[in-house]
Amino acid sequence: MALLKKKDKGQVEIPSASQADIAFLLLIFFMVATTIDTDKGIGLILPPPGNETIEVRKENLCNIILDPHGTVMLDNKEVDVRNIKMIVENKIANNPKIIFAVKAHPRTKYDKYIAVLDQLKQAKATRISVVD
Repeated sequence: MALLKKKDKGQVEIPSASQADIAFLLLIFFMVATTIDTDKGIGLILPPPGNETIEVRKENLCNIILDPHGTVMLDNKEVDVRNIKMIVENKIANNPKIIFAVKAHPRTKYDKYIAVLDQLKQAKATRISVVD
């Protein structure tokens, strides 16, 4: 009677010679395929620097003051940020030469400041002065 011999199972090996190549190809692929979002900042066109001061008549100036607590004062009257657009549109309709001077306290929250500027832009205010 013939005896059946069991075959020796060879060692199973996963080839690892090309793993570094695959890793570099994946790295290059993701570097090329990924877009990087850049922060554009606030879109304001600033005038050229100069030391000249321009006198503005009082009726052509509207002051907007932001305090550290988030309170917005428009011509010494407290207003809600959402109402600025309507008020500014009325002021522009009455006086197209009006300049809006925005002054913020150094500890004013950034989102409040941007909300005020957004309201001015929505009201199509083109004469905005950012005050120190």
